[in-house]
Amino acid sequence: MNTSLETGAEPQRARILFVDDEPRILIALKALFRRDYDVVTAASGEAALEILREGDVDVVVSDQRMPEMTGVEVLRKAKDLRPRAIRVLLTGYSDLSAILAAINEGEIFRFINKPWSNVDLRSTIAAAVKASTVDYVKAPEAPEEDLTERVHIPGVDDVGTLILDDDEATRSTLQRVLGRERSVYCASNLDEALNLLERHKMGVIVTEVSVGGEPVTELLTALRQHYPSLVAIVLTSQSDAEQGIDLINRGQIYRFLSKPISEGLLRGSVNLAMRRFEILQKHPAQTLRIAAEATPPPPPESDRRGVFQRIGRLFGLTA
Repeated sequence: MNTSLETGAEPQRARILFVDDEPRILIALKALFRRDYDVVTAASGEAALEILREGDVDVVVSDQRMPEMTGVEVLRKAKDLRPRAIRVLLTGYSDLSAILAAINEGEIFRFINKPWSNVDLRSTIAAAVKASTVDYVKAPEAPEEDLTERVHIPGVDDVGTLILDDDEATRSTLQRVLGRERSVYCASNLDEALNLLERHKMGVIVTEVSVGGEPVTELLTALRQHYPSLVAIVLTSQSDAEQGIDLINRGQIYRFLSKPISEGLLRGSVNLAMRRFEILQKHPAQTLRIAAEATPPPPPESDRRGVFQRIGRLFGLTA
């Protein structure tokens, strides 16, 4: 275990675990962060897990492509061992299956592309450290529970699920599957979605990755900023790893699911998302753990600015 500890009366520094099978990468990362944090390094997934078994860390940053154990596997196991630790994945190639697994299983805070910018990496680690100060709240669950079955959540049952998809057949199918258990509202475009958000309280949004030919990233980014407890599930038939990375970094989506999707998986995912919504409602500080990348407001002439302003007005944050 490689650590850097400060002596004296200074407050305890955040502990960052970097995992990479390339020694030069670990040396570079330690040099970059050792002045600000207690840096621990591991040259393999198993070595990283041993460190996690021995003691707590605040942030785990793992490379994806490693022999014997991938970064996604490391972060998934880190979630079980140290759920409070914030998880970051370093990836130098576009592998959709890895991106999907990281979002759905590891609940990644950020993706960082290799080679990285030191300025961006510092900013990401600082945000991760800040997020780690909030203790993890685990969703309540009954043993051996079938998540495809309706889960009664007091105070949340009257909260709706918003479906945003420009394909009528998809909307009808989703409404049929999900509408048996809770209120479902459907929108075929952004204006309809915003109108529904104005009239109804929503806990979960289920959306296609693009609607009307436009990516939903801007919508989810604005919603994350103004309505952080809304939980987003993205369904897609498009194999675009870069877009998946963008959706988690800027929109902090909860699940990224490929079409076609089984009814059981869909219902289970929405039930889990509603539990996440319940936690975020009861424990607002938890939203810090899923804070998205800071995104500057669009320029005045941008069409996107209207989306941000309307969502801001919708949640009473702008005039």
